[in-house]
Amino acid sequence: MSVRRWALACALGLLPASAALTQQPAPPEPPTPLTAQTRKMGGPMPAEQLALTFEHLDLAIKVFPDQERIEGDATLALRPTAPIRTLILDLYPGFTIDSIHLDGRRIPSTSYANPEGQLRITLPRPAPAGREIRARIVWSGKPPVAKRPPWEGGTTWTQTPDGQPWIDTSHWGGGCDLLWPCIDHPTRKPAMADLHYTVPAPLVAPGNGAFMGMTETDGWRTYNWRARSPHTYGIVLNVGPYKLLQDEYRSRYGNTIPMYYWYLPGEEAQAAELFREFPLALDFFESQIGPYPWADQKMGVIRVPYSGLENQTLNGYSIDYPRTMYGFDPLMHHEFSHEYFANQLAAANYDDLWLHEGIGSYMQPLLGEYLNGAIDYYSLLKSQRAGIRNLQPLVGGRERGEREVYAEPTGPQGDLYPKGSWVMHTLRELIGREDFYEIIRRIVYGRPDPRPGNFEPQLATTADFIRITNEVTGQDLAWFFDVYLYRAALPKVESERRDGRLHLRWGTPDDLPFPMPLDVMVDGRLTTLPMANGEGSVPVQPWSTVTLDPQSKLLRQSDAIDRFHAWREANPQEAGRRR
Repeated sequence: MSVRRWALACALGLLPASAALTQQPAPPEPPTPLTAQTRKMGGPMPAEQLALTFEHLDLAIKVFPDQERIEGDATLALRPTAPIRTLILDLYPGFTIDSIHLDGRRIPSTSYANPEGQLRITLPRPAPAGREIRARIVWSGKPPVAKRPPWEGGTTWTQTPDGQPWIDTSHWGGGCDLLWPCIDHPTRKPAMADLHYTVPAPLVAPGNGAFMGMTETDGWRTYNWRARSPHTYGIVLNVGPYKLLQDEYRSRYGNTIPMYYWYLPGEEAQAAELFREFPLALDFFESQIGPYPWADQKMGVIRVPYSGLENQTLNGYSIDYPRTMYGFDPLMHHEFSHEYFANQLAAANYDDLWLHEGIGSYMQPLLGEYLNGAIDYYSLLKSQRAGIRNLQPLVGGRERGEREVYAEPTGPQGDLYPKGSWVMHTLRELIGREDFYEIIRRIVYGRPDPRPGNFEPQLATTADFIRITNEVTGQDLAWFFDVYLYRAALPKVESERRDGRLHLRWGTPDDLPFPMPLDVMVDGRLTTLPMANGEGSVPVQPWSTVTLDPQSKLLRQSDAIDRFHAWREANPQEAGRRR
């Protein structure tokens, strides 16, 4: 089990916090290993890519399941904001490029090269700022096999239990260039995408966005989809003998939202049970956060072999319909949270990935609170708290690719989920619910009063989140984020009894200021210490019973959890047993 699924499972109480972090069996290595350039997702871009806006994608892919091969034809409408001489795209170098056309004219093969997966196309003449470039690339070959989907992405070629083709793409940990020519950066998603997937009949190929019809000719079906502002890694190809459940949700905002679940034959009962949670998910998010961002397209979920992933309007669902004591399916609801925190609000820099995973993970305790009250809220938070390791800061403060943040020891890795969630919990307790939810609405929708049709997809950074927080609260909360986001170690309460008082002090990494108010319960009486200069005290008797932060408002260092982590590392054979 990967960091991603382990963090999610622990956070939702599906595993004891002592569960081992093991790897899933890996499919065979792809015939052409990924280059560093292709594996790179996000991070610094060449100046020629920085100068491009992506206005429209027309993507056609024909799938040959028996050969595990595709044929692709993509036209990208790009507009430079500054003059460029070379068009630079990203595309897996294991593909064969059959032809490239620029503005309708085929160019010679000597005009382009794809070293290491960075496709460089020499333009016949420099392209001035503002003039559209239409680049058509035709390619074919075997896409890289997903080594450990969805955390190391690619294509999965497998079969359903009854032996039919079942194909899934998961582009996290590699990006869009694993399948089609793109600019593999979160800020370079197309404003509109038309998607055409051709598969052997009677297979089905659900897609992102709104369904635009299906045609069938000579034993081949072409499914057509149109997606508005799809995230680059969220454009996916899924093929299988799918059956469909569909209905409509009548929103509190006056619109109607199509709901679709594509499932496998033989799973009718489980699919119907999961489908009953779709309206619950929409009602929770629309009542607590705001309007569903893709109501003009659909709420879509698709059964996939491995990759539970936030594919825009087509969330991948890959676990086997578990029942939890919280009353909701963990994976479906977590991935649906990304329709808001990844697809509507996208981090402009993967260094700020906690905006996706941390806020998205906080939605599960909030959903528990929404359904069953405080007991589920704090139970889910406690499970998350046990998974926080604090090995690296959540944010590095520079442009970074996904791998540096998510997969390498220099990044926060799994802490993105539980620690990001606890930062949100602590912030809500500090500033109050009203300001907290206004901040969330502003960062997600770009405005405090979202209604269907009055907002656009947002790109944001941690700096944007801090700015909005300060604007809404009227405070300078840099001290809060300096400690929780830009430092690894948690603040610690240092205490000493002397002279009839309990003296308390915040200890912080680098001795940073931390004027966090602290609740103290002494013999059943609650006192809130302002801790304005990081210190405070209360009178106590020698026999007084003292509880710090009795309502569990704050993310802080815990001796008990530190001992638990040390025990788990020293006793790996005991991992997985409940304690």
